[in-house]
Amino acid sequence: MASSVVIPVATRREKKDFLRFPWTLYRNDPHWIPPLRGNEKELVGYRPHPFYENNAVQTFVAYRSGEVCGRIAAILNRGHIERYDDRRGFFGFFECVDDQEVANALFEAARAWLAQRNIFAMRGPANPSLNYEVGLLVEGLEFSPTFMMTYNPPYYERLIEGYGFRKTQDLYSYWGHVDMLPAIHERLAPVSEQIVEHLGLTIRPLDRTRFQEDVMTFLSIYNRSLVNTWGFVPMSDAEVRHMAKGLRHLIVPALALAAEVDGRMIGAVFGLPDYNPRIRQIDGRLFPFGFMRLLRNKPGIKKIRLISTNVLPEYQRLGVGLVLMAGLVPKAIEWGLQEAEFSWVLETNLLSRGSLEKGGAKIDKTYRLYDWDGEDTAAGRTSAAGGRWSVAPPEIREVATRRDLNRFVKMPWSIYADDPHWVPPLLVEAKEFLNPKKHPFYRHGTAATLLALRSGRAVGRILVSDDPNYNAQHESNVGCFGLFESIDDATVAHRLLDAAADWLRSRGRTRMLGPIDYSTNYPVGLLVDGFDAPPRVMMNHNPPYYADLLESWGLAKAKDLYCWWFVDPHDMVAKWHDRAERIARRSGVRVRSFRMDDFEAEVERCREVYNNSQTENWGFVRLTDVEFRYFAKQMARLAIPELVLLAEVDDRPVGFSVTLPDVNQAIAPLFGRLTTLGLPIGLLRLMYRMPRVKTARMLVLNLLEGYRRRGISELLILKTLDYGKNTIGYTGAELSWTLEDNYLINRTIEAVGGERYKTYRIYEKGIG
Repeated sequence: MASSVVIPVATRREKKDFLRFPWTLYRNDPHWIPPLRGNEKELVGYRPHPFYENNAVQTFVAYRSGEVCGRIAAILNRGHIERYDDRRGFFGFFECVDDQEVANALFEAARAWLAQRNIFAMRGPANPSLNYEVGLLVEGLEFSPTFMMTYNPPYYERLIEGYGFRKTQDLYSYWGHVDMLPAIHERLAPVSEQIVEHLGLTIRPLDRTRFQEDVMTFLSIYNRSLVNTWGFVPMSDAEVRHMAKGLRHLIVPALALAAEVDGRMIGAVFGLPDYNPRIRQIDGRLFPFGFMRLLRNKPGIKKIRLISTNVLPEYQRLGVGLVLMAGLVPKAIEWGLQEAEFSWVLETNLLSRGSLEKGGAKIDKTYRLYDWDGEDTAAGRTSAAGGRWSVAPPEIREVATRRDLNRFVKMPWSIYADDPHWVPPLLVEAKEFLNPKKHPFYRHGTAATLLALRSGRAVGRILVSDDPNYNAQHESNVGCFGLFESIDDATVAHRLLDAAADWLRSRGRTRMLGPIDYSTNYPVGLLVDGFDAPPRVMMNHNPPYYADLLESWGLAKAKDLYCWWFVDPHDMVAKWHDRAERIARRSGVRVRSFRMDDFEAEVERCREVYNNSQTENWGFVRLTDVEFRYFAKQMARLAIPELVLLAEVDDRPVGFSVTLPDVNQAIAPLFGRLTTLGLPIGLLRLMYRMPRVKTARMLVLNLLEGYRRRGISELLILKTLDYGKNTIGYTGAELSWTLEDNYLINRTIEAVGGERYKTYRIYEKGIG
């Protein structure tokens, strides 16, 4: 039999394979319930979900002879690590054919991914944490699962334990029938009345008029009530809001009760109708009409799942939970329920288990959580099935063919498929940037583009460059890497960085800086703070995990670069107007717009200022005449003359600034293409959108030494903001970038209203 290969999921096709595999695996299982498709995409990280704002996930798919035979997700739950001081990762969304070799390969892939992050123990299944679907079904497999509970084939227990996992905790599901309710009500009612009178409790249904607020309050109580529960990690505020939004249409107010003291909610209980039979009917699809079939005639559903009874810690053990359950009994009878499931309950939660069992509820299902603490497992060991497994190592090769160039240029599309802030570059410009015949950097420097391939698929890329001009100017021995992209796999990233370092070492270089695309005159830096806003024109964007990939290779911070944001500068410009006029008179400075009818001479004036104003700045390298004119021609296509300003004293240029419309707003919807089927459809869309761009980026602000601290920088910024806001109608602008230790310019920007909102980082490492 052919061996299996495990692939870290990166492309749209692989994501589809991951999501669709259960339909193949369970096609003949009458008890399986398909997941809600959109919800599953969120929970595995293929769509934004607040759980992953602080945590990380990598999904893997196992293939054999081209067919999917398994899947798994490795989950880094930073909240768990911080709360329990337990460096343990999680696995979830595990599905697999009945083959120990395939299961071992999947667990090994998850283990290796976590080990790259210095995590050497695992727990699971958790999809993706204990606040969502959790546990392996080990008893009760003859029953279909209720809503939001897991289900799996019986052989999973053997596969998981065969890898070396051992039980850490069982979770019980209790079942009850409507026939039990009268006896329960008779037993609980007198006790409940005494507790209500003693505590001054008010029991009410969740309020339809402020339902969302009630659900949010309940989830807040949920977070606080479980603080001492085994394995519990509170949901973030964003998770609470997200879950409340999702439950809004699912919770039935008639089956949800709140307990209040002096108008303050101190506890709540709610049950959800078992929507699973309907989810099976719609095959997990809510759209276009599935949601109507799911939510119509809720009273027709005669089975509920009691998900949670939660009480604030200071009111626990006072009987509030008993009162809530007693209050729910007549509601259930009125609803016409036939049966209920109470799930889940930890095996160690003897108080809750005792209460349920006294009421007549029976355990009908057992779910199990497993731990693996590293014993009897090492990368590459022989499996119980006699095979060996590994994540296929990437091949690193230098781009030499047109096909490889296309894969290099298009590789980011797979990385950022679900990133709402990424702006696809124009393909024609991306290729021109790498063309030695067209880009002026190659007149004096050399570079190579390296591609990482796994099973014929691009999984990473890097540009490595050597600039003799930089080393001569700084008397250094440095090379640079840039255009770095990689799936979330340290092996891929490290192999790329190793290859880049080898390329530089072969040229005698002993230190590597990056990300730097050729030099600091081009896009530069790794985004490390400010991921919630899109990149502006000629600025980088990347996933948060890139910092972990680079730092795990040994790269360390060399310098941070700041980006500044200006919003609605009208009041600020008015406030500074008189001061600006005084600055101009005192300095003898005249600020004017770029003269397009004298283009060549104006470009030369700017070049003299640019190359002579930054010589002391960290990382700066002078632009050659050819490079500067290359830049000038590029910017001329976008620039508005009134936003390219020259500062002159006695008709001599002493400073200049360049602000461009944020063309990223216009090109983002083009998906990188100016033409479609030979027609300039993208170009027409670009021309249509450009006048509607409402933000800008000031990318150059330079003054000659001797003319600083005179207010000229402030004057250039203010005149730019004034024209941008009050003439063009811009709503915001970025000034970027400035060095973290350029205190003079940073203080100036803050003084005129700029707020630092993004940070980019340049890394370095010795490679000699």
